[in-house]
Amino acid sequence: MPFAAFAGEPAAAPMEPTPAAGDWFVGATYGMLEADSNADNVADGEPYNLVDPKVEEFEFDMYTLHFGRDLNQKFLGCDLAAYAELGYITGDATLQDFGRAVTNLDIEIIPITFNLKAERELYAGIKGYLSAGIGYAFTDYNDNYSGDDGSDSGFYAQAQIGLAYDINENWEIYGGARWLYLGGHDFGDNGVELDNSLGYEIGVRYHF
Repeated sequence: MPFAAFAGEPAAAPMEPTPAAGDWFVGATYGMLEADSNADNVADGEPYNLVDPKVEEFEFDMYTLHFGRDLNQKFLGCDLAAYAELGYITGDATLQDFGRAVTNLDIEIIPITFNLKAERELYAGIKGYLSAGIGYAFTDYNDNYSGDDGSDSGFYAQAQIGLAYDINENWEIYGGARWLYLGGHDFGDNGVELDNSLGYEIGVRYHF
């Protein structure tokens, strides 16, 4: 019988499944941050020596772009992803004496980080996420009081927490809080230092 000729032959190996869409992604965010600083102490000392010093908080606008990949792995029930991010942060603080503006210290920061994200679906396409990353930041400053300007670079770290929503198979939107840490960057002879920054952000991500 014709079937007997094939009786001893091994069955064909099953084909490997085609990788699912959504392994790679790109995204962008916009956020607003407030930074802790020692500017109050600086205004009361060198180089300003203000009699009635008042300092506005450093407020920053932050824009980021990122590119990464879903790792198709789980940790404590969360989906893991890794991504690289490029940011642009700009802001200033005003020093005042007797209600009169004395100077503005303008600061720009460009951080480059590598991040790991954990995400878990909570309900009907709504997901909670937590991410953290480390990298390097390049800073530029301009002190309008002394005319001093310059640049620096150094260690940078960040963490994010928030909620995301899948609009469809490819697009998602998200929003939450972001924490930043600058490691001892120099902002000139004024002695101003930035420490932690905390704020909120919104973003969009495309999976392909």
